Amino acid sequence: MRGLEIKLASTYQAENPRGFSEVGENKQLLIAIVVCSFFYFSRFLISIRWCKILTISTISFSTFL
Repeated sequence: MRGLEIKLASTYQAENPRGFSEVGENKQLLIAIVVCSFFYFSRFLISIRWCKILTISTISFSTFL
């Protein structure tokens, strides 16, 4: 019986070597939504920042004309 316990323990270790728990499909979907939202929101903020910089540089340039 002892050999069977060792065999079962070794197969369990091979499937999950670092102790990470399984992530369900709902959690994977939530993680994907959060990551994509953060990515698109950061791109949106960068585009707003560039619009402000271009507007300020256009106004500054037009005052010198």
